Amino acid sequence: MDWQPESTRIFAVGILEWEDSDFLEPFPDAVPNRYDEQIVNFFLEAGVPEEQVVFLKDSEATLENIENSFNELLENSSEDDLLIFYFSGHGGWDGEEEEHYFYNYDAQADDVDTHWTVSSIFDKIEETFNGSYALLMADCCHSGGLIIEAKDRTDSEISYACVSSAYTHNSSTGDWTFSESLFKGLTGNPEVDLDNDGEISLYDFSRYAELEMAFIEEQKSMFVTTGDFDSQMVLARVEEEAEFESLRRMEVEWEGDWYKAKVYRDGEGSLWVYYIDDGSEEEEVDRDRIRAYEPEMFEVGDEIEALSEDEWKPATVKKAWYGLHWVTYDDLSDDYDEWLGSEYVRERE
Repeated sequence: MDWQPESTRIFAVGILEWEDSDFLEPFPDAVPNRYDEQIVNFFLEAGVPEEQVVFLKDSEATLENIENSFNELLENSSEDDLLIFYFSGHGGWDGEEEEHYFYNYDAQADDVDTHWTVSSIFDKIEETFNGSYALLMADCCHSGGLIIEAKDRTDSEISYACVSSAYTHNSSTGDWTFSESLFKGLTGNPEVDLDNDGEISLYDFSRYAELEMAFIEEQKSMFVTTGDFDSQMVLARVEEEAEFESLRRMEVEWEGDWYKAKVYRDGEGSLWVYYIDDGSEEEEVDRDRIRAYEPEMFEVGDEIEALSEDEWKPATVKKAWYGLHWVTYDDLSDDYDEWLGSEYVRERE
């Protein structure tokens, strides 16, 4: 199952500024390198017909415009079409109402009826889409709401694949790390071809995004498929060989401390790296100063303290992976379990 441009429908929403800037803070630093635009342009250049692509950007993405445009795109779909949905911007989660939101341009803080709900996205697909396969991706806080909704619809006639930048309860970065990973996957970047078979599958991309988000942002990207959606659907072919396969995510030693970095160029007996915590800082380093990324982690079952809503709370580690911890809070229900990075966990006092 490869994706075919002529039978693909794209619905993309990218928002970096909002009408109520006190409620939803803009992302001015993300404007010069908009990966939302680059992703949409890729699909157009790859041969998706222009009339099958909707891209609503910033002030265009009002709730009314989103709903009308989405409905029209789905109504005009064919039974063989693949729907690809992409959102970047702000996302929210209401634990009491168990509702997730992708915030439209004109969302108002004091009126939830003005918010674009994730459940309504799936409802509209179920009601109106004429195809059988839908791939949904989101780069925002609480984007894991896609995963929750897809899992709740396993009896649907539509098969879903969802990839999110963050877990359902967690905030996400204001950088383009997830969207850049998607762009690399679509354009056949060999770095994303994790099994080195010359093809980048949906699974390759989701796994690569998971590693990048954990390494760079200390966030847990999520992936799920339902029905007979093939996780090995080919997104792109790789035209060139990868470099630095074993050293892409590394740590560099400096004065006895280790710092996260990535290789970008080979030197004579050395490697050029840029540092994750300061992407503008580059350095040529000897190979003996480099080691694979080895994050320190608590063990499963360890009783710790976790930072939640600016308060350190007693918690227990349920899973630990690649510098992240899946924790359950002693005084809260399992509904509040979440993935946390290193700055949000510490030994229990």
